[in-house]
Amino acid sequence: MTAQINPTRQPSLNPLAGRRTPASDAVALIHLALTDDRSLRDAASEFYRQTRLGRRAVAVVSGPVEALASHCDLLGLATVTADPQAPALVHEPVVLIPGSVAGRDVASVNPDRPVRVAIAGCGVVGGGLYLRLRQDPRFQIVGVLVRSTTRLRAPQPDPEIVTTTLNDVLATRPDVILDCLSDGEAGLALTHAALSAGVSVISANKQAIGPTLADLDDLAQANGAIFAYSAAVGGGAPVIETLLRARRHGPVARIEGVLNGTVNFLLNQLGGGAAFATALTDARRLGFAEEDPTADLSGLDAATKLTILSALAWDRPTPLATIETLSAQTALPAGPIRQIGRADAISGEVVFQPVEGDTLFADLPDEWNALRVICEDGTVFTCRGRGAGRWPTAESVWADLLDLLDRSSL
Repeated sequence: MTAQINPTRQPSLNPLAGRRTPASDAVALIHLALTDDRSLRDAASEFYRQTRLGRRAVAVVSGPVEALASHCDLLGLATVTADPQAPALVHEPVVLIPGSVAGRDVASVNPDRPVRVAIAGCGVVGGGLYLRLRQDPRFQIVGVLVRSTTRLRAPQPDPEIVTTTLNDVLATRPDVILDCLSDGEAGLALTHAALSAGVSVISANKQAIGPTLADLDDLAQANGAIFAYSAAVGGGAPVIETLLRARRHGPVARIEGVLNGTVNFLLNQLGGGAAFATALTDARRLGFAEEDPTADLSGLDAATKLTILSALAWDRPTPLATIETLSAQTALPAGPIRQIGRADAISGEVVFQPVEGDTLFADLPDEWNALRVICEDGTVFTCRGRGAGRWPTAESVWADLLDLLDRSSL
């Protein structure tokens, strides 16, 4: 796989009437030779990394183009297969051009030694990462932290590296720990101990990092570690990256988004006439909801994510004045309804509101998330993507891991 960056800027329409979003910084031109399942996953991962940087990806592909498009769809990446003469007319984030390519498998290029990785939590997200890591020679899984060693899991990790204590995980001398725990208190203890010891942390645990984001950033810097947390907000949607691009453009005036994939799925089902209990059962079956969905339904999950985003936008979390809950008794107005997290530098809220006519939010499917960032000069940045589920969230962690591999000398 090879890539180069074309600095040509391209205009794109802003979802708010009368405004325009800034063009992508660049277009990534990529050559791909697809040879097996891993090369398909690696190619989709490369597209994800490019789009979360605000770039469009145009790829000349030798191999199963349709299978690659399916992998992209799992991550929430819209693709189109184009004639070699047509890509200038296509505006999807990923353009696939069938062709003959002499490429190479980038994942076969190893660092001086495998990166030692520990995984905290081996459920929906952690299990997906375990599957991916054990097939990639660039990484070595040295520990898996779980609550119980007797619980059946899919996949079932190697019992020789499974532990139930934080000290045992740190004793494996990992280069990086992936926090995929659902317990905020345990995740915070893990992250604090690891960063204090100079071990990098990639976190998908928003409950752990939300209240103490600035302190954890400082702790990582003080100990020469890397702290990344893209998956903590938005799942597979590049929410944090979009906000940071907006802030680099100029001061942020307001942020608003659909930040909880579980609730978005439920609202779509309820809007289609489903009973609340049936919709919740379907969300669990499809992997969009935890067995205990209290944090989602109470609005706590969206509120925590909004706290993280506001801290990144204005260097301090914005206090939330209102947090509405969803239950079988919640009275919802007619038409498309979304749970909207909204904040400026003064206050924020998590509320249910009609979004008919809003091109970013109104047709948001299933478990998808979306973000709109309005800068003080009127420029608007947006993103959409799958906000829940094993593979989209695991892909966001994976992208942070590859970024860490690129940035460091592990």
